[in-house]
Amino acid sequence: MLEMNDIKNLRDIVYKASEVYGDEIYIKEYIKKDFKDTSFKTFRENCDSVAVWIQEKFNSRIHAAIIGTTSSEYLTAWFGIQCSGNVSVPIDTSNSVDNIISEINRSDSEIVFFEDKHMKNLERFRNECPAVKYFVNLAKKHDDILFLGDIISEYSGKTPEIKELSIDDTAAILFTSGTTGISKGVMLSHGNLIDNVTCFDDGDFHGKRILSVLPVHHVYCFTCDILCGMCHGATVCVNDSLMHLARNLNIFQPNLSTFVPMIAATILNKMQMSAKDGADKKAIAKAVFGENFEVIFSGGAYRSPEIIEGYREFGMDITQGYGMTECSPRICTGIRHSPKLDSVGKIVNGCEVKIVDGEIWVKSKSVMKGYYKNPEETAKSLTPDGWLMTGDLGHKDDDGYLYITGRKKNLIILSNGENVSPEELENCFASFAPIKEIVVYSEDETIKAQIYPDPDYVSDDIQAEINAKVEEVNNTFPPAKRIVNVIFRDREFVKTASRKIIRAKINE
Repeated sequence: MLEMNDIKNLRDIVYKASEVYGDEIYIKEYIKKDFKDTSFKTFRENCDSVAVWIQEKFNSRIHAAIIGTTSSEYLTAWFGIQCSGNVSVPIDTSNSVDNIISEINRSDSEIVFFEDKHMKNLERFRNECPAVKYFVNLAKKHDDILFLGDIISEYSGKTPEIKELSIDDTAAILFTSGTTGISKGVMLSHGNLIDNVTCFDDGDFHGKRILSVLPVHHVYCFTCDILCGMCHGATVCVNDSLMHLARNLNIFQPNLSTFVPMIAATILNKMQMSAKDGADKKAIAKAVFGENFEVIFSGGAYRSPEIIEGYREFGMDITQGYGMTECSPRICTGIRHSPKLDSVGKIVNGCEVKIVDGEIWVKSKSVMKGYYKNPEETAKSLTPDGWLMTGDLGHKDDDGYLYITGRKKNLIILSNGENVSPEELENCFASFAPIKEIVVYSEDETIKAQIYPDPDYVSDDIQAEINAKVEEVNNTFPPAKRIVNVIFRDREFVKTASRKIIRAKINE
């Protein structure tokens, strides 16, 4: 881990990592059946080239958007913006063009870096984003647009002016993927992100390989894969597609990865199916994850205790953490070999947690500055004395572990006064193989569940199995909290980029 005492901003991390780790590999990609490696030193040099170009074009501080999936080019643009002393605005590349344009404009971005698939949207970008001065293609050269590779070549060997940056200055504006309503731009300072990288002793990952699977515009991926990887001197291996995850686990032979529970559960189900004939479970795990794999760090959604137990049967360790974009993101971190399987991890160092009317409130140096140009929404989430109201319901124990029971905004309040947490019911099915996805909700004063059965599950009557499980779960709850009606779906629910179901769109 880098010595962080003198680190005041993300630019310092790029420069310190280059100085300490030099020619060691920071980014490893597999492109057209060949490896492409970028060292810490080369990464810093490329970032400097981008920074010099930005400073040449702008005299004042600006915001610059980046739209794409994880790649060396994407990260060079992200940190090149930082090295120029400006603000990075990562935007979900899978979003609709209307939403992308909205976020470019609402973030006041004046440069847009984007991956090649958005060339088809360039005319709309130019027409509908009047504040943007420059558009830059990250991956391919075209006649009518700037190309990142040309910028790096033209400005190679040059170093940017070191702009004064306070630890409280905004480093990035990250839009919440938002399962309801319009996205909000979360302002994270350099100090927020630095604190979140250093808020827990994660162990020594120097030289380890991290397989980066999650969307890079998501702060969970950025902080825990990209930024922690840089600080630890680890190699970030780029998983170019979830469709290639099995292949890339084999190709990169990583030591660790960050998953959302949905990915972890899918892989576990497949391993369990492979083990049905009595095959050696540890051998199956090594065949799937490789010889070097040590631990999965899970977060972003609920993970049932049965998933941890399931992985342990295969000789593997999976931890559960908890956080949110507004907290950079870590509030709790997963503890390896933890005995508290139903918790979402241990509260990180320097983070205060209190429970107010059942809701989890947190205060730490990782808590956001607020929502960009949105004081009304900021006031709904941040108290005047700095407490972040998470919207999550839960409790903590005397050992510093946190437990989540649901979302405040999802709470079902029946006419008889009963409060029902849909997540409490949904979590009962989290490790039940026949169910791929489930959403519990209230309609006409009754509790209903929409269920998407797992299409890969082999059964003579999958609906009968599911109905029997619903009855079993219902018997563990009082009558008012029982699922009365089950609706089977033939397609997945609409989700955010981070694979969270959008409850407002369950009927689409």
